[in-house]
Amino acid sequence: MPQTERIVWIDAARGVCVLAVVLMHTTLSAYLGYLQPGTSTGFWSWFIDAMTPFRMPGLAMLSGLLLARRVRTGWSDRTVRVSVASSSWLYAVWLLAFALFAGLIGSYVWTGPIGMGEGFRLDAYLDQLVLPRTILWYVFALAVWSALLATLRRVDPALILVALAILSICSHYVPVADNNDQYRNLMRYAVFFAIGVYGSSWLRERVHARHAPFAVAALAVYLGAGGIIAQGNPHVYVVLSVPRDAAAAILLLLLMSVLCRVRAIGAVLGWVGRRTLPIYVLHGLLLETLAYVPHWGSVIDRAGVRSVAPLLVTAAIAFLSIGVFELVVRTPARVVFELPGPVRRALLR
Repeated sequence: MPQTERIVWIDAARGVCVLAVVLMHTTLSAYLGYLQPGTSTGFWSWFIDAMTPFRMPGLAMLSGLLLARRVRTGWSDRTVRVSVASSSWLYAVWLLAFALFAGLIGSYVWTGPIGMGEGFRLDAYLDQLVLPRTILWYVFALAVWSALLATLRRVDPALILVALAILSICSHYVPVADNNDQYRNLMRYAVFFAIGVYGSSWLRERVHARHAPFAVAALAVYLGAGGIIAQGNPHVYVVLSVPRDAAAAILLLLLMSVLCRVRAIGAVLGWVGRRTLPIYVLHGLLLETLAYVPHWGSVIDRAGVRSVAPLLVTAAIAFLSIGVFELVVRTPARVVFELPGPVRRALLR
């Protein structure tokens, strides 16, 4: 299997998933609430809902694919220590950035869970080092999932997958205080990370070969489970969402492997996919700053802009995030995007 092609479609799929996350958050916080009453918002509301089975299940599965070797080796592989420490470090650093934004500038939609509308709160920061409630939860999840599977590396993968599938179902019934209890997502999406870890070689081979029966089976599961879910029974939804979302993630990988045969698409999306970290950690803060743009509602509610505004804002935020990243990593401040060198060397020793 050519290494270069495999990397292209994996990176491209990662780029699509993270851009889909930014698009969702953009639509919710910087678009829908700023339109004039009576303005039709049906398409973008429908689209971000339709992407739900693909967005986070796909991103979690891709992360599992990329970390599979070191996670399955366990703690004897020093690089898994670096991975867990790196995710933990990045989560703590960017959670602090969210807290400082809330304290110095103001807490709004995405920094609200840590500021509670009251500015910087040390107790909220310390609490969320354990129970995440902001959109940074995924960075925290990578550390938890990697550590968990590395610790359980001698356990039968089938047992772990079944247990995590049950945990995903149970996550829907966890009592919550509000919609910002993101720690539920640690439970819900861990199974997709594990599918990526344990099925890494199997998935790569079939996606690379664009195996037709594999694609048909995934499509059948997605449509079948989705059709039953559409009947509206909430208990059926929480059970069937696991196979539906797993199938959706696989379909996304297959689609990207096909699209990346067009070099321009693979080059652009692959370039974005190799820079998903700055986009993910920065986009919430950049979206918060839009609250300070004068007449923002009138800017995006113009007839020629309204229909594509979420796409334009998403693209602008992605490239601005990458621009900030490229500048920062050339300075000592690069530690906000990577584990400090002395710590990394100590872990690899």
